Amino acid sequence: MTGSLRSTARNPVAIALMGLLILVFLVLGVGGGGRFPDAFRAAAADSVVTAGSHSMSSRDFLRVFDQQKEKYEQQAGQTFTTDLLVQNGADQQMLGEIALEQAELEMVTRAGITPAPVLVDAEIKKLPFAFDRVTGQFSQQQFTQALAAQGFTPKQAEAQIADELAQRHFTYAMQAGFKVPRLYAALSAVAGMESRDVSWFLLDLHAVPPPAPPTDAQLLAFMQAHAAQLTRPEMRVISLARFSAKALAPTITVDPAEVAKEFAFKKDTLSNPERRTVIEIPVKTVADGATAAQRLSRGEEPAAIAKSMGVEPVIYLDKPQSAIADRKLGAAAFALKDGAVGGPVAGDLGLAAVKIAKVTPGGAATLETARAKIEADLRDRKAADLAYKQSQAFDDARQAGAGVADAARKAGVALLTVGPVTATGLDDSGKPNPALSDKILKAAFALGAGQDGDLEDAGAGEYFAVRVERVQPPSLPALADKRPQLAQAYMTQELVTALKAKALSLVDQIRKGQGIDQVAAQVGAHVTRQPGMQRLQAQQYQALGREFLENVFGLKPGDAFAAGGGNGIYIGRLDAARPGDTVATARLLEAIRGRVTQGYVSEMIGEVREASRRSIKTDVNLAVARRAIGVDPATTAKSGVKPGGQAK
Repeated sequence: MTGSLRSTARNPVAIALMGLLILVFLVLGVGGGGRFPDAFRAAAADSVVTAGSHSMSSRDFLRVFDQQKEKYEQQAGQTFTTDLLVQNGADQQMLGEIALEQAELEMVTRAGITPAPVLVDAEIKKLPFAFDRVTGQFSQQQFTQALAAQGFTPKQAEAQIADELAQRHFTYAMQAGFKVPRLYAALSAVAGMESRDVSWFLLDLHAVPPPAPPTDAQLLAFMQAHAAQLTRPEMRVISLARFSAKALAPTITVDPAEVAKEFAFKKDTLSNPERRTVIEIPVKTVADGATAAQRLSRGEEPAAIAKSMGVEPVIYLDKPQSAIADRKLGAAAFALKDGAVGGPVAGDLGLAAVKIAKVTPGGAATLETARAKIEADLRDRKAADLAYKQSQAFDDARQAGAGVADAARKAGVALLTVGPVTATGLDDSGKPNPALSDKILKAAFALGAGQDGDLEDAGAGEYFAVRVERVQPPSLPALADKRPQLAQAYMTQELVTALKAKALSLVDQIRKGQGIDQVAAQVGAHVTRQPGMQRLQAQQYQALGREFLENVFGLKPGDAFAAGGGNGIYIGRLDAARPGDTVATARLLEAIRGRVTQGYVSEMIGEVREASRRSIKTDVNLAVARRAIGVDPATTAKSGVKPGGQAK
């Protein structure tokens, strides 16, 4: 169905309609607003994308990039280095999407679509982190503090929420105010109900003789013809000195006396405190507190009691006394028995009625129950100290002029030889080496052959230094190393080429008038005939492949075609095309008109975004974006994009 809608959207009427609507939006949006022309506007130095008054800072882009990187890794089930994503254009793709969004926001603003301050305030007051957990009321201070923790100011948050509201209202208005003409939807209904008869047979791999094994000369020529795909990137062999608390921890022995001493010091913190589920109903007067306590005693719902008094109940689920915000109220609550009700209780923050819904007794820690945790903590601490001492001994030796190998020996650490590996950490077989982090790889590929690196801190008790032993420039693999794989690829290519040539020959015979059964008999194939294929039922024929269906629903009766399949090539002929039942088509028209409108509006919004970016001068600073995500300039050079270039 989607395919038919897209094909219908290519007709002249649809194109004219789309173009007229986009022109209206651009005249109203981009041309107005009383702003200076784009020629008089400069992009902010820290912005990765700037479109008029809208921009995205490098810090925000870093957050977006990290979130998208995490999504990629979750989908693929493996980790990706930043450099690998950049080399595959992920950063430029993200910048392109951001540029479209910022241009659309600027267009909406220039069109005068600005939400009233009261709407922005209402949206802010829906944010859960802006509410005081004790009073249940909106807290400007808590809202400001939560934003500050994320690096935002209230003014920036208000501007972002205003933009989101304007964009949302613009989209809602388009969806509510536009409906495709009945004729346009009718084109989709007619195309969907049209019935087509097709005949086909499968030309499988046995239809052509297998190719002869290639000679060395043929393989060398094949390698040259596919040099871009076969060339291995630059690889390096490195010596790695690692000072790792994590690696040292299993080798550390902990003295039992130290465990006992640590337990004595931490006994109170290791014990499990008593926990309670406390229901609190804030009240304004002593009389209200007594009433609330009586109703709690009768078993009424806390929410109903609080609502009748114009407040929200505060419930602490299985919390220790230290978790209760009101210190005095917490002491009173923990003095009550399980199931008891108290009130009114005068706390630091006011009066309240309280009920104890559950009590979970605490327990004192013993040396035996705490031993495993204490031993692990001591082991980690000692390992971190040892890793730091080793790294300092190594650094002292390096500062005195020793190379990485000699400094490692003086520090008592064995060098690990790794490689050859690529800049993304892949070995000859294309598998990542778990010992190599992004930071180690960047350090290794920033040095020349034979050069030693200095000590670097990798965080969490990890330190390292590298020496580049050997650099292997980009090169084609040796024929002897990849002969079986190359021979297989060569023979597959030859077989596919021969099969395609055979398919074209058979299609040509059908086009010249020969019967499809006679043509199929030449290769010992059986003809299948399928009457009444419809776009609406294309899901039933997915096994035949997208290319097959595109030919069936895109050709004229009598046309022959060849389409790739899973086990060979389909040779087919469209025998007939008949319009669908008139009544059924009319019913379909009414059923799909809403969906056709929705799809048309979605594509129109996409076109408006594209047109907005073309009309509004949108600056995309790839260099700033890559600095924000910590990409080495060498990676930028290898990607073939100029540092000051723009993402397209």
